Amino acid sequence: MIENKQYVHGTAARKLEYDVYKENKVLKTKKKRRNNNKVKVKYVLVLLFISSLAGFVTYRYAKITELNYTINQQIAEYNEIREENKNIELDIKNSIDLNNIREVAKTKLAMQEPDGHQITYISLPRDNSTMVLEDENQNEENSGMLDILMGKIKSVSSFIH
Repeated sequence: MIENKQYVHGTAARKLEYDVYKENKVLKTKKKRRNNNKVKVKYVLVLLFISSLAGFVTYRYAKITELNYTINQQIAEYNEIREENKNIELDIKNSIDLNNIREVAKTKLAMQEPDGHQITYISLPRDNSTMVLEDENQNEENSGMLDILMGKIKSVSSFIH
């Protein structure tokens, strides 16, 4: 079907050759206001969108700053605890020192070295030595042949001495 540009589609009415909005001043101003209102609404929506994006970015930066602050606090606490642990380890090492223990025993506890007749030697039963060898056998299962052989030679030599 050929479309005729003189008729309104689907009717027998002819198209108007003049625009009502151009000739009538009242309708013309209403159309301009309507178009201006649409533009204003678009500007307001764009401004709301941009301001919400800026607010979101600001919120994220505030959260990042807050997290950095808590991380720095935790790092400072960690360093303090680490220093305290080092001091405690140093105190423990000093207290384990045999010379230090001997000094404390002599000065604070008034102890003295035992005389020759006060020393008693105890012989250990053979069962305890086999327990040690059993532990070594468990370790030998995970090592190579050369390590097993060297371990057995060391255990026999330590058992003889």
